[in-house]
Amino acid sequence: MSREVSDWITGYLKYTENSEPARSYHTWVGLSLIAGALQRKVLLRWGFETLYPNFYIVLVGPSGRTRKGTALGIGKEMLADVAGVTVASEATTREALIKLMKDSALSFQLPGTSRILWHCSVTAFSEELSVFLGQNDLKFLSNLTDWYDCKDRWAYDTIGRGRDFINGVCFNLLGATAPDWWQSTLPNEAIGGGFTSRIIFIVEDSKRKTISKYTQTPQEARLREALMNDLGRINTLAGEFKFSADGEHAYIQWYEKYDKGLSNGEFPVDDPRFTYYAERRATHIRKLMMILSASRGDTLVMTAQDFTRADQLLKAAELKMHRTFGGLGRAKGSVDADRVLDFVASITATTRSEILSRFYRDVGPQEFKIIDELMVQMGVVDVKMLKSGDKLYTWKGGKR
Repeated sequence: MSREVSDWITGYLKYTENSEPARSYHTWVGLSLIAGALQRKVLLRWGFETLYPNFYIVLVGPSGRTRKGTALGIGKEMLADVAGVTVASEATTREALIKLMKDSALSFQLPGTSRILWHCSVTAFSEELSVFLGQNDLKFLSNLTDWYDCKDRWAYDTIGRGRDFINGVCFNLLGATAPDWWQSTLPNEAIGGGFTSRIIFIVEDSKRKTISKYTQTPQEARLREALMNDLGRINTLAGEFKFSADGEHAYIQWYEKYDKGLSNGEFPVDDPRFTYYAERRATHIRKLMMILSASRGDTLVMTAQDFTRADQLLKAAELKMHRTFGGLGRAKGSVDADRVLDFVASITATTRSEILSRFYRDVGPQEFKIIDELMVQMGVVDVKMLKSGDKLYTWKGGKR
């Protein structure tokens, strides 16, 4: 029996075409939906590692401007309708989430064997990640870091029952937040390592298009039904992913070159806070290959096509990933400086008076002196003094 849609991600992007969020948001929401549907019933053995297809994906963008919630809402509605998939509620506590995970236990038979295995797979959607994570909740962050690795047996302490266990943990997270909200959610020392190095951040500045009124067409309704049927089928997959010969060659060739580049100080994201992310990029690639293979069909074979597609998806995300923590600079006024840099980059050329007129509520003349010096020292602008006494800033720092 063949799939109703030749490639699930391609079909999902077509289904969401008549909506306002950025295409990148829909792409990674779609990837997260496949991860949520696959659960812990599929795996990839690679050397001493065993990988499962769960992801931590966070959509980042200014509040209200990028339609992050719309993108998440479309996906959540679809995954929640797949039988056998457990979706966590938006407002939940650490304790409630642990109980939900333990209660979600399901069994499945490993293909080709008589073995019956158990898994506790949960997908959490959070339109306000700062609410989900709480404020500086290091214990919860530690748990989330553990859950990402899908431990065979995860131990935790309870009140009254002592130590308890969850067998076959698999936690899949899709969240959204604004860049300036990290300050109230995570301590600075938590940025870069552990938890955040496991996250794929998808950063956008604005919505893709304006849709004043949306009415689903009969074609879109049929496409949604086909996507739902195929997502249900993806949920039935179980077993071990394998590389095709060309897929393994493409991955190994890339990995050797990439690892050499890391040793030479070449990183995919130009921000030291993503150093540990860079070390985990190979893991993200292999997880993506699993999901993209499942998007195409039921073979559980990962090809060179899947590698190329996975690498391209990550490269596209990494172009803007350095802007994830715009509100977490240690320097005073780092948020305002980032906003001014965005503005200058977006219009290519502007004047000191225009910048002050636009940002006067947050940036005064003294604060702007610091930002002015910052832009010059960074080498991202050419500065010309005008006859009027004003300054002209011309952006040369490339795309932000």
